[in-house]
Amino acid sequence: MKITIEKLPESRIAYFRNVGEYGGKQNKELMESFKKWAQLNGVFHNSIILGIPQDDPSITPKEKCRYDVCVIVNKDFNVPQPAQVGKIPGGKYAVFLLDHTKEAVSEFWGIIFSEIEKNSLTIREEPIIERYTSQMIDNHLGEILVPIQ
Repeated sequence: MKITIEKLPESRIAYFRNVGEYGGKQNKELMESFKKWAQLNGVFHNSIILGIPQDDPSITPKEKCRYDVCVIVNKDFNVPQPAQVGKIPGGKYAVFLLDHTKEAVSEFWGIIFSEIEKNSLTIREEPIIERYTSQMIDNHLGEILVPIQ
């Protein structure tokens, strides 16, 4: 699996949050409502959409898992409700490009830690980030960004 390394700046985000099991109908509905909000507020065109699972489902009860869908906004943007304001940490990330299918994402989670180890990388204690551009979505692709030392 091909890995690229990127250094990202700390960024201000506008986000919607879902609490519940990952990957279900709720996350799809969350993404759709977020995209509508982003279009209405002029932050969707040419944007990068991020998905951030905040909890490890192997240790957090599935009904308490938090998933954020967000877009990076500048410091002067007044974030209208129901969106919330937050930050994503800057730093180095190992970036994996994959098909945006349930099967490919499931396979990825099965091999990610061995891929990180095989490439002599060390994971930082920050959330793993999913990243999508409209061009990627049109081509059924997505990226997974794993925070590394």
